[in-house]
Amino acid sequence: MVEARGLKFHTQVLTGEPAVDADGNPVKRPKIVMLHGLVIDNLSSWFYTLANPLAAQADVYLMDMRGHGRTTIPDTGYSVEENVQDLLAMLTEWGLDDEPVHFFGNSFGCVVGLTVAQRFPEKIASLFLIEAHFSVPGWGEQMAGSLEMAAFGLDEGAVRAWLDAEADRKMSRLAMRAEKLFFQTSLIADLKAEPSIGWLAEVSRPLYAIYGSESDILDRARELDAEVPDSTLEIVPDSSHALLIENPGLIKARAMAWLNAQAGTTYEIVEVAPKHLGTYGAVERMEQIEQIKAESAQGMARKQAETEAAASAAAVGS
Repeated sequence: MVEARGLKFHTQVLTGEPAVDADGNPVKRPKIVMLHGLVIDNLSSWFYTLANPLAAQADVYLMDMRGHGRTTIPDTGYSVEENVQDLLAMLTEWGLDDEPVHFFGNSFGCVVGLTVAQRFPEKIASLFLIEAHFSVPGWGEQMAGSLEMAAFGLDEGAVRAWLDAEADRKMSRLAMRAEKLFFQTSLIADLKAEPSIGWLAEVSRPLYAIYGSESDILDRARELDAEVPDSTLEIVPDSSHALLIENPGLIKARAMAWLNAQAGTTYEIVEVAPKHLGTYGAVERMEQIEQIKAESAQGMARKQAETEAAASAAAVGS
């Protein structure tokens, strides 16, 4: 744990001995910082996919963002700006203030990295972004709405009963933390209040963005590629927003190739064909998720109607 900004952050740092060049001189290891997505995501999604393979030639720094994983869950402070300040504080704690890092982001973590790259370009060497979120008009409402639907599902008695009866300790712990984030913090309110950005063209660092063709935020891919001057975009066919989990082998190959080009590493690239959603049942899982979303929407409408009816009854009573 690392204490910073009044919170205890869970971190992992993977380091190794420096390599040597042809003359036997030590070669400095590049620094990589990775940030995850929201709510059910945490540093483990990086740790079990890219972090360890990349640590063969680079120092890799991971953190659970505020409210996630094993980091403190504060009541407030879930805006992009608060997360940017958290990342800057961690760079200081890790001794990386004066050395630009290669930033890896997944989903929400990407907007934090993009913001640091725009405001403090000296701190970022390059950006490798998976399914990058960033705030466009209506983004906060969209993100908050999606999370509110998920939150409603957590509040359902059937879901809670299933968690009590069937879920293992890890899943139950994850669900409890997600529930606390939804119902006892300002996360959703902070996302709703998030202003849109208009500075993508000011991101001067080289950027690699990768999205799934079935992602619900594919429009961001086009905008990112159009706005950021030094950007490379790849769209993986038949893949969703969960690209890192669906295609870890392909993402690892792209990440290693990116670092070979940007940081001078010499990873051996093993090309991996993308796994399609249908090859391992993900299509069925996506259908289940869509069904849960639909049921959650119905539940929210029912809850809203009940709230309005109660308010009307109270007004009549008064």
